[in-house]
Parts: sequence; C-alpha cells; structure tokens
Amino acid sequence: MILIIGGACQGKREYALQLSGTDEKTFEENLADGWRDKPQKAMEKAYLISFHGWVRQLAEEGLDPESFVRQILKNIPKIVTMDEIGCGIVPVERTERDYREAVGHAGQMLAEHASQVYRVVCGIPTKIKG
Repeated sequence: MILIIGGACQGKREYALQLSGTDEKTFEENLADGWRDKPQKAMEKAYLISFHGWVRQLAEEGLDPESFVRQILKNIPKIVTMDEIGCGIVPVERTERDYREAVGHAGQMLAEHASQVYRVVCGIPTKIKG
C-alpha cells in the first residue's frame, strides 16, 4: 500500500492517479472517497481518497475509527490519501479534538503497514518512507 498525506488541496489525488499507473477512468472506477462514500465501499476499492472523511463519518455515528482501519488493513488497498489535520490550531470543541486525534491514530496505523509514504505540498511529493 502507498499512503499519501498532506494538507487540504495540495495535489494528493492527482499524485495518487499518477502512482496508480492507470488512466483517469479506470482510477475513478476503482476509487472510494471518504467524503462521498459510505465506509463499506472502502472495503471494495483499490484507491481510497480522503480517508479522514471516513474517520469523521464513523466518529459522528459513535463508531470506532480504529476498528475500521483494522478492517481496511485486512484487504489492503493499493493507494490511500489522507489530509494532515493535526498541524495548526487546536480546536476548542472536544469533538473536533477527538476527531483530530482519531485521524492521527488512523494515519499512524496506515503508515505502519504502508510500503511507501509520501507527503505532498504544493503538488510536490516527498517520499518519507520506503
């Protein structure tokens, strides 16, 4: 698995497409989006973008995001993208702090099992593992 992290709108999706070695149509057909799709769809696809979106969905439903990550790691996807949300101002609301922490833990779990990890800033990828 390849994990691609970085801030919002930094080019992670575009880099995932490039690394996939497929055309855009094939990439889209094999993609699940954490903001758009339900968590079950992530179990069926090779390319998972906006993984932090599923963490938000599960947290809002009172479910355990770490359990979801463990399920994902049983059927390892090819590429996962996730926003880094832990940099910056600590949120005032407890639920937002909990979400931020859950995303951080999910990222750590994914990175541990990833063969490669990239951080993308301004569309420029930097390999940080592998």
